[in-house]
Amino acid sequence: MGYELISTVGLAHEPGRASAIRRAAGAGELVRIRRGNSVESGDWASMSGRDRHRLLVRSVFSSTTSPGQVVVSHRSAVAVHGLPWIGEYGERVTVTDPTRDRGQVKRSIRRIGSAGRRPVTTEVDGVPVTTVAETAVDIALTEHPWRAIVVLDAVLRRGVPRAAILDALGRRDARGHRRARELVEHADALAESPGESITRWGAHVLGAPDPTPQHEFRYDGPLCDRVDLWFEDCGVIVEFDGRVKYADPRGGRTAHDALVDEKRREDRLRRRREVNGLARVMWSDAMPAGQLPRILHDAGVPLGPNWGTAWRHAASRAL
Repeated sequence: MGYELISTVGLAHEPGRASAIRRAAGAGELVRIRRGNSVESGDWASMSGRDRHRLLVRSVFSSTTSPGQVVVSHRSAVAVHGLPWIGEYGERVTVTDPTRDRGQVKRSIRRIGSAGRRPVTTEVDGVPVTTVAETAVDIALTEHPWRAIVVLDAVLRRGVPRAAILDALGRRDARGHRRARELVEHADALAESPGESITRWGAHVLGAPDPTPQHEFRYDGPLCDRVDLWFEDCGVIVEFDGRVKYADPRGGRTAHDALVDEKRREDRLRRRREVNGLARVMWSDAMPAGQLPRILHDAGVPLGPNWGTAWRHAASRAL
């Protein structure tokens, strides 16, 4: 999992090395991950939130105090598998413990009891972790739908069959089963970014018709414009406008080049006979309580009769 973990565990017979580590920590050269484990401060500063959580997982499982029969699961498994995630992973490693009926939060570990059910597992860098399919089910059952749909789309994109996820879900006896099944059935491997995933799910919550992800509009010759979401029945294109599209353009283009190219592309799409509207959605719009209902409505996408209640309900649960 990358970065070197610096440990004082088991250094009783190497007092010199233990002292050197403590001096480095006192000088600010190390960042403490948990008791007995640190990492160089430069490495810590360069890490993403995912890398930091993966290092915490390594720290927990490298401890001389064995975590027992537990297996890394839920959002910690998301980090270990490198799946996309919205928000923080938390300051504790989430594990499933088949020996417990109830959960337990203690120090750096959050244990979730599975009442004897042993999750299907694999190993990543020597650490036991739930499989990608099992992880997807855990997330669908326990996390906010906006987080869950991002993970589920990514799992399908990795080639895990939808049937395998539904089979794993069918073996569970847990609250939230109906909503989790809806999420799994709505997930789409064609989604190319978390922003597209949450925009599509938000439209579903609002009762909009199902769009076609990554629809291609072809012209004479090799030119082809691919759009994020195409609502064919009403002729509306919805594009998720992530800042990286302009802030980090590729192919040697400048940010100005990217902006001009995108404007020309939009003009081409708007001129097409079958296109009646084009809307752009940003993160703040697509998140719960955002402006997605207004944007879709103004663009001509029909919403369900109870869209207001559904949107308020989505916003009432903390992400």
